[in-house]
Amino acid sequence: MKSHTQATACLSPFLPPSPRPGPIRRINAISKDVAYHLETVFLFTKSDIKTTVIPVSILAIGTAPLCSSQPIEHALKAIFWLWMILLQFNLFNQTISPEEDAENKPWRPIPSGRISLRNAIIARWISIPACAMLSSYFASGSAVLIPCILFTVLVFMYNFFDCDKNGFAKSLFNGFGYSMMALGTSLVASSGSLFKTLNWKNFPELTLFFFVISTTIHAQDFQDVEGDREVGRNTIPMMLPNISRISMPILLPLWSAIVISLSHPPSWLAAVYLGLSILVSFRFLCLREVKNDEWTYVLYNAWLSLTIVHMGLYKRYSIQVTPQPPYQSIPFSGNITVSGQAGVC
Repeated sequence: MKSHTQATACLSPFLPPSPRPGPIRRINAISKDVAYHLETVFLFTKSDIKTTVIPVSILAIGTAPLCSSQPIEHALKAIFWLWMILLQFNLFNQTISPEEDAENKPWRPIPSGRISLRNAIIARWISIPACAMLSSYFASGSAVLIPCILFTVLVFMYNFFDCDKNGFAKSLFNGFGYSMMALGTSLVASSGSLFKTLNWKNFPELTLFFFVISTTIHAQDFQDVEGDREVGRNTIPMMLPNISRISMPILLPLWSAIVISLSHPPSWLAAVYLGLSILVSFRFLCLREVKNDEWTYVLYNAWLSLTIVHMGLYKRYSIQVTPQPPYQSIPFSGNITVSGQAGVC
């Protein structure tokens, strides 16, 4: 008596062939693959969306004169350029120390196994010409390409020359890095001139942003002391554990007072802003557990976002109080006119 397998083999010539996947199934399979890879790319930058993309976008788009003919398109291009530059940084950072992410952030693409370290390194080197070509495409000439190249050099030095191992060097590199991101984003949003934007009188927010970041960014290191110690990183909270916390009630209210004096916001907004700086700074000083530092860092980013909002108010206040003849350009951040903040594309 024949087995089931033998009987099936004998009848196979008379059985219809197994159906091939239809076009809908193939499309669904391709869509799932694309969605999977897009999620992998997003996970490289997930933790920096609220700490970098949102505040830098607010600063650049809120203060730059947007293109008058296509403001939304230029704003979206600026955000995409910023995200690409940030992706480049994360590809460098996460391929240099994957063991640190395995300990502290196992959901990231490399430790979670979504992408191999080899493929991530390949993507890291591809990101350099990709960002350069995108910068050249988004702006005529070298206006956006220059901050892109400078940012890439900073990223390279930060990761390959152990500049992240020293807390003070890390703060300076963060200040320059954030400034280059803000500069490039504002240039994409406005299609403006690099040299006009770099002028203190045209874009004072950029210089102020650099000093605020350089002197307070060690706020992000309070929650990662143990992880930094394991990888040999010597951050400011490790070098000066008490002074670094005492500095927060000094620096945050001080910067808040300076920004308020320049921007002249409504009284209620100034009170909220200054009160938040005091709350955040004293949380850093008094609440020193890791969970508390994590929540305080979230509040710090809220304070930083309000700082950026006030920088935009500084410009608008200057536009309102500075007497200008009708239809004459006002020398703030590019081609700003009395009738509004619109750039020439």
